[in-house]
Amino acid sequence: MALWVIELSEFDIRYQPQAAVKRQILVDFITEFTIMKDQGAEETQIWRIYADGSSTKHAGGAGVILHTSEGDKIECMVRLDFSTTNNEAEYEALIAGLDLAIAVGAKSVIIYSDSQVMISQVNGIHECKNERMKRYLEEVKGRANNLQIKLVQIPREENQEAYRLAKAASAEPMIIPDQVLSFVQLSSLLDGTSMQEVSSEHCWMAPITAYLKGGKLPDNKEVARKLKVKAARFVLIKDVLYKRGFS
Repeated sequence: MALWVIELSEFDIRYQPQAAVKRQILVDFITEFTIMKDQGAEETQIWRIYADGSSTKHAGGAGVILHTSEGDKIECMVRLDFSTTNNEAEYEALIAGLDLAIAVGAKSVIIYSDSQVMISQVNGIHECKNERMKRYLEEVKGRANNLQIKLVQIPREENQEAYRLAKAASAEPMIIPDQVLSFVQLSSLLDGTSMQEVSSEHCWMAPITAYLKGGKLPDNKEVARKLKVKAARFVLIKDVLYKRGFS
């Protein structure tokens, strides 16, 4: 210590105890910090969805890019294994994105798409006259009850990732990129919502749906075992049966 005293003696150093901090200052700081933190939390609750649809003579495809509030990205593609138009494929992609957002617990989403027809119909700019488009619009509005949604039209070049997934899903054969959720949708969303074919005793999907929905199995052990193996290739989302992709 004596050596340090000698070394520091050339500097004019004085010890001064810390002054008392008023309690109100700490209270004000904590209040301000809490408000800033809450405001930041509200800003991070908005999720972003990029959606695009594709239709070919072989099949349709839907591509969805979901950006979470934490900055993560989820890519999903759905092969529409039925006859569909471009506008129907766009709606299928939009609804697939909304279902994905609801499934992961999102509350507020901004949807980006390059489809002028679909966005103008959902936003109420243009009247929807086609009956099937009206039914698709009702499906979107039904999901909007569980979400705060905003649709924004963007140029095709700003929607390349979703477009790439939609084209890959509609290609023959289906091309599945790495680390992408992939499904095969066997029928239109509009045709599957009534569940008439799925619940029919003569429909091949009925046993699979009953097992995935409520764990119901046939009494025959061998038939039950085969059903479990077959059901592993499918997934039930919003009472619609999807076939899993190879990924």
